[in-house]
Amino acid sequence: MFNRKSNQSDAQDNGISEDIDSMNDSLPNDPYDQSPAPEQQAQSGLTEPLKPSVISEGFEFTGDVNFQGTLNVDGLVNGSITVQNLLIGSSGKVNGSIRATTIQVRGTFTGDATCQDLTIGGQASVNAKINYASLTIQRGAMIQGELTKS
Repeated sequence: MFNRKSNQSDAQDNGISEDIDSMNDSLPNDPYDQSPAPEQQAQSGLTEPLKPSVISEGFEFTGDVNFQGTLNVDGLVNGSITVQNLLIGSSGKVNGSIRATTIQVRGTFTGDATCQDLTIGGQASVNAKINYASLTIQRGAMIQGELTKS
């Protein structure tokens, strides 16, 4: 009642399916898919670093910030900040506590902080209690408070 296709039609089917497979391989990726290609993940063995987050000039934020990447503050933050890297820009102000691997202060910081690497720029104003492992201070920086090497 049901007959198997001949070898000739099998060969045609295989050709069609191979063509469809090659077309699927050449289609562009989903533009909404933000994950790295599997071969990129396998090669690096690491996840891609997060893009920096920015608190822009004129923006005021009150509360706690927790982030695994880099935070650039050019506005005002009142509260605690826990990040990998923090850059307080020349127009930035932070009032509160900071926990970060690296902190660069070019603006104003008031409060307390714990970090590995601390850089205080020449235009910075710091009134804080800071524990650090490595310290760089540029000429012209205004510093009050307590800096303790840990």
